[in-house]
Amino acid sequence: MKKLNQLQDLYTELDCGSPCRLFIAPPIRYAYKKSDYLYLLYKELLASKEFKITGVSTLGHLKFLVHQLVKKNTLLHYHWIECTGLFSIFVYLFKLICIRCFIMLGGKLIWSVHNKMPLDCSLEWVNFKGRKWLAKKADLLLIECESVAVDLAAFFGVSEKKMRVWPHPEYPPQLMPRAAAVEAINHRYNVNIKVQDRLFLMFGHISAYKQIEKVCEIFKDEPIQKKLIIVGPVKKGQLKLYKRIRRLTRNTKNIILIPQFIKEECVPEFMNAADYVVFNYKDVLSSGGVPLARSYDKPIILPLKGCLKELENSENLRHFKTHEELRTIIKNS
Repeated sequence: MKKLNQLQDLYTELDCGSPCRLFIAPPIRYAYKKSDYLYLLYKELLASKEFKITGVSTLGHLKFLVHQLVKKNTLLHYHWIECTGLFSIFVYLFKLICIRCFIMLGGKLIWSVHNKMPLDCSLEWVNFKGRKWLAKKADLLLIECESVAVDLAAFFGVSEKKMRVWPHPEYPPQLMPRAAAVEAINHRYNVNIKVQDRLFLMFGHISAYKQIEKVCEIFKDEPIQKKLIIVGPVKKGQLKLYKRIRRLTRNTKNIILIPQFIKEECVPEFMNAADYVVFNYKDVLSSGGVPLARSYDKPIILPLKGCLKELENSENLRHFKTHEELRTIIKNS
């Protein structure tokens, strides 16, 4: 296993020609150039003449099959794949069949393993079998840190030798005065936050693996000046959880719930307003929220899990192992 000096080394290792024909699944979201993981990951390569990058949607899986059949020397870099329920099984199988045919035709496959399993997934057996097969068939596996390699190798039954390390791309911060950020949030979302309040932010999709309700319970015992702000859309299949969180927060004045998608241009308002950003992941290897908070140089409260353990120690990082440690950190912050 080795750390990459530059991302293009990953593709050079598999003898991608010049220009390199690289298919990426899922496709890059060009409308979100300041927050889309894939755009930030490939930003430099998109401007390079050495790479021809094509995004792949579900039906677009036929593109890399045809290209490999006709022109050969094709690379496929897969990032996320998940079977979300009974109705998505056919889509899931279609993708795996396309990948299998691609490999049989001599195509090269790279898979970015962001987590061992899709977070809060249903049909665990189906997802596990598909991911284990994908890990075995991939020529290389991309991971975000060295410390998870042994665990992933044992979980998928593959060698660490096919793993390469490349960190999460950095997010470009958009700084603004805290008072202006608080005012913008109050106006836009019809809430009543005071500039003197101490704000703890939980940002992103509302989903069970984030254990948001446990943080809500902690804030029930905190003074009104310490406020927890929960911001983000409800993840598919998590409606019952959202209703449970809504009941918890309904009569708690120091918890503000904003269950909606936040436009990219509005994200800086929450990041600049927050005094602390809180993560209470149940089981996670990597996180997009943590690098986002770090780009704004915010104090971060996070569990000692996965790649989060490898983050360099600093005054802005407060790690915890247990729920009681989390409670103590919040109480003393």
